[in-house]
Amino acid sequence: MKDNLTVVTVVGKPNIGKSTLINRICVSKDAIVHEEPMITRDRKYYKAEWNGKNFYILDTGGIDFKPDNKLSLKILLQSKKAIDEADIIIFLVNLREPLSGLDQDISAMLRKIHKQIIFAGNKWDTEKGSYFTEDYLGLGLGYPVKISAMHGIGIGDLLDEVVQNLSFKSEENKEINEEDIADITILGKPNAGKSTLFNTLINEERVIVDEKEGTTRDTIDSILEFKDKKYRFIDTAGLKKDKVVEEDLEYYSKLRTVRAIKKSDVALVLVDSTNEISRQDINIVDTCLKSGTSVIVIFSKIDIASREEIENNIKQLEKKLSFAEYIPFLKVSAVTKKGIAGIFKYLELVLAERRKTVNENKLMAVFSKKDQSSFIYSDGKKYKLKFIRQAGSNPPYFIVFSNMDISKKTNIKNFIQKTLRENYDFTGTPIAFKYKY
Repeated sequence: MKDNLTVVTVVGKPNIGKSTLINRICVSKDAIVHEEPMITRDRKYYKAEWNGKNFYILDTGGIDFKPDNKLSLKILLQSKKAIDEADIIIFLVNLREPLSGLDQDISAMLRKIHKQIIFAGNKWDTEKGSYFTEDYLGLGLGYPVKISAMHGIGIGDLLDEVVQNLSFKSEENKEINEEDIADITILGKPNAGKSTLFNTLINEERVIVDEKEGTTRDTIDSILEFKDKKYRFIDTAGLKKDKVVEEDLEYYSKLRTVRAIKKSDVALVLVDSTNEISRQDINIVDTCLKSGTSVIVIFSKIDIASREEIENNIKQLEKKLSFAEYIPFLKVSAVTKKGIAGIFKYLELVLAERRKTVNENKLMAVFSKKDQSSFIYSDGKKYKLKFIRQAGSNPPYFIVFSNMDISKKTNIKNFIQKTLRENYDFTGTPIAFKYKY
């Protein structure tokens, strides 16, 4: 668990409104909501607060005791793990539908675990609606708290019951300085091995791994401490090549992934060693750099790729990433754990490079010396850098004063960046500039 907060798990059959309830409680749209069942697949934690009390609310996939495929079985197992982690359980039913055998089976399972259960009836949209409330008395849980997750009806009553029924754990150590935690997003095309790596890094099966493309639909995060350093690792949905027409579910999954990139310090971009380098691999790296996110490229699945495949892919990627030669490459197998230690080594290196600051006098000395040996002309006029200073870090940001407008002069901008990198590296990290004259 991330810290010492209480866990509230929401359970129920598929397509019952669990993710909509999560979004309502957290006042967000972080949980994916869709009419297609089984969209939520992994255990995902959301921090919530009510009347001054903080807790985690845990979203789960819909429970189905008769899974008809391997993926449905894995979703069921993830839901059971979420129930095991819970201090209190919100059992959600649909009051617009009669009591079902699946509702009865879930209720019977919950009674056996001897945990505090709050019974809630969703989709109670108006008092005049046609509901099956009386049906659910047969579960022996009393009358459900009537709510509408969609319209926000009864949510306060539900949360009042949550905080009244919980014996909150000691919160002395719950506060974590978010600035001390680096956000690390795991990216790549579908089926590149992202979820396998995520599970290996956090040493827990938080994310469902399946050979079927597109298994991960949402971003899943977990905080990990390694050698007294904290990292928040974020697993994401695979980024496919842009299409003219996208399914709305695919669109919103991608939107969440892009949002995660923008919030991240470093992206671990996985490249499948068993496949040739594609344009999409380059696009993912480019998206990160344009978002100000540092990049480490990881060649995954080296346990099943041949040495020739790996070396050919490295050469291909070096050629195609010639515009970003400062990005480090690693070779990793999440299955055998080969190369995993190297990830943390390079994370610390790249994070230090993001936070690096350079003294103004030293910067000017570097460029003054360069000016004595390098001459650049534009439209017959010699370029001269008048002044340069670092205006920010994480990622590094520089203001450049020149004797001409260079905002559209690629050769001069490349010269400035190359000089910076020759002297200060900024490994894996994009540099931002503002040009003045």
